[in-house]
Amino acid sequence: MIRPSDLHTFGYCPRLAFFELYMPRRRGLLESLRLALGSLFHALFHLRDRLTGFASEKNLTLKLNENVTIVGRADALKLSGSSAYIIERKSSRPPRRGAWVSDVIQASTYGIVVARSLGISDITVEIRYPTTSRIFKLDSRLTSMALRAIDDYILVKRHGILPAAKRGRRCLTCPYRDQCFSLDEPGVQLEEPGSWLIGLDFAEPGESR
Repeated sequence: MIRPSDLHTFGYCPRLAFFELYMPRRRGLLESLRLALGSLFHALFHLRDRLTGFASEKNLTLKLNENVTIVGRADALKLSGSSAYIIERKSSRPPRRGAWVSDVIQASTYGIVVARSLGISDITVEIRYPTTSRIFKLDSRLTSMALRAIDDYILVKRHGILPAAKRGRRCLTCPYRDQCFSLDEPGVQLEEPGSWLIGLDFAEPGESR
């Protein structure tokens, strides 16, 4: 079973997804408060979603193949004939251009579930940040990116293969920082799951990266 939120973590940093699978930790007070505020942020929009014809926190399930099932809840979903509109809300700041690739992967995965389970080909995904929105059409580019993330995440979850670490400022506040750096072998370069995400921080509508 794979959740789109798992793929969000994988897109943010593949190795963080590894640690959360195999070395889960108890969340601190500040992090728990941040998650509670995030839940409140989402709850504030539920009534407005219903008034505008969206289904809030819609449960979605897709048996991708005989071994893999995707299960999650889209923040908001509206079906209209042969088209679907999906909203994924984020309380974080957006990049200057496009949307964070982790957000795009998560939203695109919801789009794949809707497309394949309901037979809908015209799907729009909107990522709403506090100050702006980014709108994408679910095309072959986004579908390929999400499916590639799923394939790599399976290698991590089923086989325990250590994925790539997405180094950057995020490492300074990562609770797994010491363990993560201790796993790197100097001078050894491997093609690790998720290595294609290194340097890929954001995606723009219609842009191939």
